Amino acid sequence: MYTALLRIDMSVKPVYVKTFWHNCRNCKIHYMSEQPHVRANLCDECWFSMPHYKTTTKKQQKPSVGPTYDWWPEDVSLVGLLLYVFGCSLCLLIIGYYLWMK
Repeated sequence: MYTALLRIDMSVKPVYVKTFWHNCRNCKIHYMSEQPHVRANLCDECWFSMPHYKTTTKKQQKPSVGPTYDWWPEDVSLVGLLLYVFGCSLCLLIIGYYLWMK
């Protein structure tokens, strides 16, 4: 289906444009739109009756000067760390002994 649009200078030959008829998904009426996917195949009345939510962007957090992580936690003592490393090394030595000798 084509409809005629007259130019502003009122020429003799009208300019023909193709009409795009679509069905509304909500109320099932026919409406005309060139890009129905922009409004999710809804007519103007259904589109404006729906709630539209706006989102705001979060402000970026700026890191403080220096490293942003605590490279030595306060709850870990040096003695506990050395005992942990010694225990892990002892376990690896025992496993290596059993694999190598037996």
